[in-house]
Amino acid sequence: MFQTSLDILWLTIAAGIALLAVFFCWGIFYVVQIIRRSAKMFKGVEQMIENINEVIKATKEKIEHGAAYVSVIADGIKKVMDITQESKKVKSKK
Repeated sequence: MFQTSLDILWLTIAAGIALLAVFFCWGIFYVVQIIRRSAKMFKGVEQMIENINEVIKATKEKIEHGAAYVSVIADGIKKVMDITQESKKVKSKK
């Protein structure tokens, strides 16, 4: 089978290259798995950020609508105060 020591050298080099190819494939597989997991994690984070954004938008809309009511109520209170002050002036003149 082996005629010379050169045959043993070539067989050893071939076996080393084969093992190196196996380890490279194994390493590439793990790198791909890590990238896949990180992509899933980023999708989850993206979804959470989207949910937070929706909650902030809803809160902002409620505050804006509430602020519109507050200005109407403030105008009403101002008118009531004006009427009250006028009635006090009329009573003090009597």
